[in-house]
Amino acid sequence: MITENSVSSEEIVINAPAQIVWDVILDFDNYGLWNTFCPSMKGKPVVGSPLEMQVDMGNGPQLQVEYVTRVEPIHTIVWSMENKPGDPIHADRMQRISPIDDSSCRYVSIDEFSGEFAGPMLEQMGKIVEKGFNDCAAGLKKRAEALYQG
Repeated sequence: MITENSVSSEEIVINAPAQIVWDVILDFDNYGLWNTFCPSMKGKPVVGSPLEMQVDMGNGPQLQVEYVTRVEPIHTIVWSMENKPGDPIHADRMQRISPIDDSSCRYVSIDEFSGEFAGPMLEQMGKIVEKGFNDCAAGLKKRAEALYQG
């Protein structure tokens, strides 16, 4: 879904415990096994740590560096652009897991944008980001469910 200042994946149900989904999200070394939108991720899921990722916006993977800004184990991780004052675009990507019961959960990914060029950027890239987030969610679902089923 695309709004005036954000892009999100569809909220999906994953038939695996929230802990397994969380573990897959934090297993950066294995992103290439399931995440076609971001097939490479290097870094540590610790607030302040840089994350070097290869993001495929349709023209092949390109390097992007963001920083972990929030970690709530088994529920939420957020990484953000450097977001210096005066930057034309600020972005914060949140991945949220909401347990349904012991063996399933909901997942959604949301990127919130602000800054002078956020609107034009969303007009130009919003649909590409939305597709990437939905592809990421589908890959996460497939990977987590396969791990859970053994």
